[in-house]
Amino acid sequence: MQKNNRNFICALIAVLFAICFFVGKHFDKGWKLQLDIWCIMKLILTVAVVYFAVCCIYKGMDLLGRGRIRKNRINELVFEKNRGKNIWPILILLWLPNYVLYFPGCLTYDAINQLEQFVSGQWTNHHPILTTFIESAIVVPLKNIGRFEMGTAVYLMIILLFSSGVVAWGFQWMRKHEISYAVRWAGLIFFGFYPLWSAYARTLVKDTLFYPVFYLFILQVMDIVFYDGKFFDCKRKIFKFSLLCLLLCLIRHNGFYIVAATLAGLIWFCRNNRGKCVIIFFAVVIFWEGYNAALPALGVVPGGKQEMLSIPFQQTARYVKEHGGEVTEEERRAIDRVLDYKVIAENYDPNLSDPVKNTYRQKDEYLGDYFRVWWQQFLKHPKTYIKATLNGTYGYYAWKNKIKYPFGYNVQPEGHRLYATDYKLTFNSKLEKERALYEKAATAVFVRGPLKILTESMLYNWFFILLFGYMIQNKQIRRYWVIFLPFWVSFFICLASPVNGDLRYMLPVMSVWPLYLAFIVRQTAEAKQKLKEQGQGN
Repeated sequence: MQKNNRNFICALIAVLFAICFFVGKHFDKGWKLQLDIWCIMKLILTVAVVYFAVCCIYKGMDLLGRGRIRKNRINELVFEKNRGKNIWPILILLWLPNYVLYFPGCLTYDAINQLEQFVSGQWTNHHPILTTFIESAIVVPLKNIGRFEMGTAVYLMIILLFSSGVVAWGFQWMRKHEISYAVRWAGLIFFGFYPLWSAYARTLVKDTLFYPVFYLFILQVMDIVFYDGKFFDCKRKIFKFSLLCLLLCLIRHNGFYIVAATLAGLIWFCRNNRGKCVIIFFAVVIFWEGYNAALPALGVVPGGKQEMLSIPFQQTARYVKEHGGEVTEEERRAIDRVLDYKVIAENYDPNLSDPVKNTYRQKDEYLGDYFRVWWQQFLKHPKTYIKATLNGTYGYYAWKNKIKYPFGYNVQPEGHRLYATDYKLTFNSKLEKERALYEKAATAVFVRGPLKILTESMLYNWFFILLFGYMIQNKQIRRYWVIFLPFWVSFFICLASPVNGDLRYMLPVMSVWPLYLAFIVRQTAEAKQKLKEQGQGN
C-alpha cells in the first residue's frame, strides 16, 4: 500500500513539475504552448524523467534516514564541541568579509522611507511600524549628530550578529536531536558560502528582521510536534511561543496569516493541549485586530489595501492593455475610481505590480464596483487573466532566467528622491577593486555558473513540495503535515506578492530548509525503529 502511495505521489509531482516547467519556459523564453504532437511528447518525456528523479530522491532519503551519526574529529570540533556553540563564531567569520567589503552598509528604498518616517514624525504602517522603530531608533539618533555612516554600520553589525546567532541556534537544535552530519554540513555550507546571507546581513531592509523570527518560530513549531504537544506543559515555553507569534505578526503584516494557519493546525494536532492552543489562537487574533484598530488613533496611517491586490490589479492592467477597445465607459469609470486608468496599460510590467498598484487612489469604498467590473471582464477574456497571473508568478515555481540581486544587494538606492540630499551613503572607496573582483566572481558562479540554481526561487519551493510528498506517502509520519503550514502560506503569499520570483520574499522559506530536512529524516528514522521494535516484540 505504501509503495502505491509513493508511486502516486511521485507521479503527481512529476506531472505538476512538467506543467510548471513548460509554463515557465513559455513566459521566460517565449516558448509557444500548443498542444501538438511534439509538445505532448516533450511533456510526457519530462514527466518520465522527473518521475524517475523523484523516485531516486525518495530512495536516497530512505537511506539518509537509516544512517548513523558517525563522529570524527572534524564533526566533533565543528558541531559538538562547546555544546554546538562553535557554529555562531564560524558564521560570523564567514559573513564578516562581505560586511567589510560594503562597509558601512547597503541601503534600500524601503529603508530610506522608513527612516524618513522617524525623522518627519509622519508615521505609516505601510511598512510594519515595529521594524521602522527598530531600524530608526539606532540609525537616526546617530544621523542627527552627523554620524549616519556609523549608525548604519552599528545597526547592521547587530543584524549580522543576530541573524547568524539565530541560524546557529538551529544547528544546536539539530545537535540536540542527533541529526545526520550530512544534513548539518549541507546547512552550514549553504549559510556560510552562499553570499546572499552575508549580503543581507549588511543590508538595511526589514526582511533581515523577519526571516530570523520566522526561523525561531519554525523551531518552536517543530518542538511542539516533536514532543506531541507536551511542549505546552511548560509555562515558560508557552510564553516564548506566544511572544514569537506576536513578533511574527508585528514584523511583517503577512506574518499574521502564517501564525493563524499554523495555530489552527496545532489545535488539531495537540489533542491533549487543544484548549491552550485555542487560547493562544484567539489571543493572537484579538491582539492583531486591536492593534490595527489602535494605530489610527495613535496617528499612524494604516497600510493601503493595494498591497493585497497585486494579482487583480495586474489582471485589469493587462486587460486594458490588450482589450482596451472593448472597455465600456461605465467600466472605465469603475476602474478609474480605484486605479489611474490613463496610465495602467502603459505602466503594466508582467513581472512587477508596483507601477500599477502604486496608482491606487486609496478609495476603498469603490472596490465593490471595481470587482464587479473585474468579474465581468474575466468572463469576457479569461485567458488574459490567466496569462497575467502566470506571467507574474512563474518565477516561484518555474525557471526564471533574470533574477534581481541573485547574491544580495550590492548598490545604493541612488534613484530615491532623498538619497543624494539626506541619506547618501557610499561604500569604502579603498576596497573598490576588491568589491569589483568579488562581484565578478559571484556573477561567474551564481549568475552564469553552475550554482545559479541556488538563486532560483523554484528550487526551494519544489524542495519543500518534495519533502511534503515524502511525508504524505509515509503513513508513519503523515500526521506531521502541520509543520508544512508555514511553508504553504508563505508560498501563496509569494504568489500574491508584487514581484515575480524575488529572493527577498523567499528568505524565510530559504532559511528553514535544513530544519525541515532534518525533521523529516529524523522522524522517518524513528518511525522505522519503532516498527522494527514492534516486529521483534511480536
